[in-house]
Amino acid sequence: MANTYTVLFTPEQVEVQVEPGTTILAAAAKAGVFINSLCGGDGVCGKCRVIIGLGEAQGGTTNHLTRKEIQQGYILACEGQVMSDLVVEVPAESQLRSAVKTEEHPAEQFSETFLMRRYTPALNPLVRKAYLEIPPPSLENNLADLERLEYALSKALGTREFQMGLKITQRLPELLRGADWKVTATSAYRGSLSEITEVEPGDTSRCNLAAAVDVGTTTVMAQLIDLTTGRAMGVASRYNSQIRCGGDVIRRIIFASGEKEGLRTLQQAVVGDINSLIQELQQKFRLGCADITMVTAAGNTTMLHFLLGILPNYIRKEPYIGAVYCPPAFRAAEAGIKINARGLVYSLPCVSSFVGADITAGILAVEMHKAEELTMFVDIGTNGEVVIGNKEFMVAASASAGPAFEGTDSRDGMRASSGAIDHLQIYNKDRLMSFSTIGDQEPVGICGTGYIDLLAELLKTGLIDKRGKLNTECGSKRIRTGEEGQPEYVVIWARDAGRGKDVVITQADIANMLRAKGAIYSAAQVLLRSLDFTFEDVKRVMVAGGFGSSLSLESAVTIGLLPDLPRERMQFVGNASITGAGLAAISREKYMEAREIAKSMTYFELSTDPYFMGELVSACFFPHTDIQRFPSVMAVLAKGRSRQKG
Repeated sequence: MANTYTVLFTPEQVEVQVEPGTTILAAAAKAGVFINSLCGGDGVCGKCRVIIGLGEAQGGTTNHLTRKEIQQGYILACEGQVMSDLVVEVPAESQLRSAVKTEEHPAEQFSETFLMRRYTPALNPLVRKAYLEIPPPSLENNLADLERLEYALSKALGTREFQMGLKITQRLPELLRGADWKVTATSAYRGSLSEITEVEPGDTSRCNLAAAVDVGTTTVMAQLIDLTTGRAMGVASRYNSQIRCGGDVIRRIIFASGEKEGLRTLQQAVVGDINSLIQELQQKFRLGCADITMVTAAGNTTMLHFLLGILPNYIRKEPYIGAVYCPPAFRAAEAGIKINARGLVYSLPCVSSFVGADITAGILAVEMHKAEELTMFVDIGTNGEVVIGNKEFMVAASASAGPAFEGTDSRDGMRASSGAIDHLQIYNKDRLMSFSTIGDQEPVGICGTGYIDLLAELLKTGLIDKRGKLNTECGSKRIRTGEEGQPEYVVIWARDAGRGKDVVITQADIANMLRAKGAIYSAAQVLLRSLDFTFEDVKRVMVAGGFGSSLSLESAVTIGLLPDLPRERMQFVGNASITGAGLAAISREKYMEAREIAKSMTYFELSTDPYFMGELVSACFFPHTDIQRFPSVMAVLAKGRSRQKG
């Protein structure tokens, strides 16, 4: 038997050497080839389908595959083992394509709009540089070198208390004299003291940049900020490489605690993503590592644990407690983040195990904590968080929505990448009016915004009822019985798809999304009830998260994901998490505000509320059991039913 076998992955044309018995999913991870694997290799999601072109693989032909697919060479990558040299095709529906959709507008415009025009905090970055021309010592002026540096720096920055590491202190005498007492000192905020993290010869004060990072469960985004002007220069994003270890935080926690080196694997994955994004931005703007002096990081509580290399095992166990919610600043090098060797990482604070720093950053960005009127902040991503409040109070809850609206829990669902259907309209029971895909590619699946449109259109045309049941009696040729014996609706016929087979939504997919939208709506309803308010009392609804400005507001209201309020009360705020992280980078006051926001926010545990289950059951209808809550939807449905006869 050979010691190793060669596995060639197509269409990427990437080769890797692996030992016999290695799973194809593990081989793909080693090769840097991304394959959908929401369950982290447990064999239960069925998303990691690949085709064996040449060679022998053992196992992987499970009940997730049809007989026809098995005959065509399909297996599950997480269960198929390499038993010879292989050629493995990763079909379109199993690929995690690189074109991640983050916003409708370019990164630079996004940065300028949200970080500069709307918010104008006084520029007082967490890390500052000051060029100093220090008077040299004399018999009359005999201060020691360190005190001389600190005195000049305090005059430049208005800060009196400093600390400095031994290594910088050791080289300070020669450095000052070699630079003719003309140096640049870098000062980092460390609470009551400022740390002198670097002293350089000459004037390098203009080279002071930060990376604001949003560590999402699905996507990692980095924004480059010039700390001398407060201007955001650009944005880069990529899929979170932890995806191969599980599609949601719970599966990743299990992987971290159950696998040998599991925590290390997850930390290295997300740090590697951050380093890749920083390197991409450095190359674009022709910068060196030393020019980036700090990172501000936001993300959910579990993601920040992974970033810090802290086991989040107890987050998923009652009473659901994390190891740390408000981490101190730490050296970027300790985590393996490649910026200035003395650079720091400032993590924004979390509220609880399930309301993380991404929500704190979002509240900071939209200034909900300063609002006079009652406001609702909704973050729709891999999970759903809801915050109700104003400047007097804020109450938050996490809805167990799961990743349904990211398309990853559905038969033909996919993340928002090339070829994903993101918007559509249905003309009548047998005809699509129009659809669009990300990147204008041939359709290979449906992402979250596409599913929300699809559900709304199915409801308006009578192809599903309020329970989400497909209308098998309507005579539509698009509704059929699937191979598992359950009804399904054909969205795109195989002849028009970019994957060689029909793109469908199944009855199980609809039921899953019905529960997810019900969880988010009922979470908001229970929070309002606990405060003795109703939706009518809410004067502003802010929708944040991965959907950004791509979500159709009308579709979201039609299915009952969002309340039926006057549309002028609703607005999309995009990725408010990275905006908040950027604000913290350019303003110490904003960074401290974020910490106060987290302290002042009350976490509401939905599972202990006696009304939650009842509200959830009522919300698991389209749009709701109580249709009177959705008057505009009632009118649309009455009009839309006529399209079924068209």
